[in-house]
Amino acid sequence: MKLPEKIDEVSINSEIEVGVYPPNGFLQFDEASLGNGDYFGFYWEFGKENQEPIICEMIHDEGIIAPRFSNLGKFLEWYKLNDFDWGEEEVDDEKFVLNFLNKGNEQLKQNNPEKAIQFYKQSTDSFGELSENWFKLASQQKRIGNELEFQKNIINSILSNWAIEFPSQNAIRMIKALNPVEELKSHPLIKNREKLEFSFGGKKENEDYLIITEIIAGLNDIGDVNRALLMEQNYALMMYWETSSFQERYNFNLDEWKKRFELKTKERLKITLGNNTYTTMAAEVQKDKLETKTNFWSKLKSMWS
Repeated sequence: MKLPEKIDEVSINSEIEVGVYPPNGFLQFDEASLGNGDYFGFYWEFGKENQEPIICEMIHDEGIIAPRFSNLGKFLEWYKLNDFDWGEEEVDDEKFVLNFLNKGNEQLKQNNPEKAIQFYKQSTDSFGELSENWFKLASQQKRIGNELEFQKNIINSILSNWAIEFPSQNAIRMIKALNPVEELKSHPLIKNREKLEFSFGGKKENEDYLIITEIIAGLNDIGDVNRALLMEQNYALMMYWETSSFQERYNFNLDEWKKRFELKTKERLKITLGNNTYTTMAAEVQKDKLETKTNFWSKLKSMWS
């Protein structure tokens, strides 16, 4: 995991999350916290642990984390501008995912889909787990007649991080209604798209969980490990909000899921970062929770450098 510059300017007194909520790869810090479960933290995107994290805000009442800044430096700039507290004053964040998204939206208002596509691509390159930017990109690819890119992007809008944003009804309608191009007919989501209801909670039984399990297996089969892990986390997140009796019927135990998921993320990190440059995340950070902040970060840096 690549640590950001100026890491010593924030206070870390927790562990890197395994999931399910907050999601895997989220690490809380104290600055600008509103309390009651609303706080900021680092977030490392699946597959980008060798890059600096973005900054997300945990919004407890909504059960999500929301991207807020492209990096720690921008957060600290905002924090100082607001007199070292949560505030309404904003800073320019040119490399931020939502900045690119907003620029794309402005180009659409000017009826310039080609230019909008450029900004939407920058948005997905900047951060690839947000459903909306993939959906916007897919919609414009459809508009200009690029069916293959449309289908690739609408797939990604569904295989996004549901702890950040659940796919919109428009995205769901698009994935269900498309006529698969030859190159994507065997994609796990495409094959199962018509079976999925994307409806969770309030049911005694829900076939969506079994279908998602098939999709996860299929993603692993085609080597898309990061999307498979995202969908596995999405599965657990939806299951997390179900009743205890529902969880029992589907043999879901959160603690057991965390143990399995942590092992899988460790194996993935070995591939992403190399055997000598990864940490066991929550397990090893947990050992340091009783140490001082200085010793904590000294040890953590030595593991992540």
